[in-house]
Amino acid sequence: MNNYKAVIEYDGTYFCGFQVQPKGLRTVQGEIEKALGKVFNERTRICYAGRTDAGVHAVNQVISFKSKEELDLYRFKWSLNSIIPEDVCVKDIEKAAENFDARRSALWREYKYYIVNGNYQSVFLKKYSILVNKELDIRSMEKACLIFKGIKDFTSFSGPSEENKNKVREVFECEIKEENICSNKVIVFKIKANAFLYNMARIIAGTILEIGKGQRDEASIYDAFKAKDRNFAGSIADAKGLFFTGAGYRVI
Repeated sequence: MNNYKAVIEYDGTYFCGFQVQPKGLRTVQGEIEKALGKVFNERTRICYAGRTDAGVHAVNQVISFKSKEELDLYRFKWSLNSIIPEDVCVKDIEKAAENFDARRSALWREYKYYIVNGNYQSVFLKKYSILVNKELDIRSMEKACLIFKGIKDFTSFSGPSEENKNKVREVFECEIKEENICSNKVIVFKIKANAFLYNMARIIAGTILEIGKGQRDEASIYDAFKAKDRNFAGSIADAKGLFFTGAGYRVI
């Protein structure tokens, strides 16, 4: 069997998440596997670097799959992109090592959250960011981000549906930057970790937002880590502002 690695992007607006669901709801995984089935004329399952929630987008999601065929990668990418829906796109594809697995081989995953901080939101950003009219305290948000770095138990920052008993994760980067996009002042929250729990990125983003709005202080974050109780963390941020922006792998 030949093993392949592909990088895809998708607009999560009309998807019920990435992972296939038993009720037949529309998912990114479902659409990709359906398209692969048409190309190969047989069922093909994929592995993926990160499972995103309903409404969450991706610009560099990584998937892997196996095939008996030795693919012409250029022709295959064009064929697949002509079949899959317009809100999904295969950006790149390459042959991978036999033991490569998009999820198990990943060393880190990265997310970015986009917040328009102003009195209006560009029409080109409405589906991909949230609007906060009140001026955010960027300095406080930057300081709060530092608290999340390192190896910690993120029980308080995971959703109730999280199935993993071990909720310890390592956050490598957590930061805030300001950008000008479509004439809007956009606050970009970035977080990179070895792995994420269910809703973890959105709950941390929501907590950081509450810091910026003056609704909580830094001490409350320490309290949340200590309590290991979801009720101590901030509210979950709206899915539409979140993007899966990449995953990293060991270079051989």
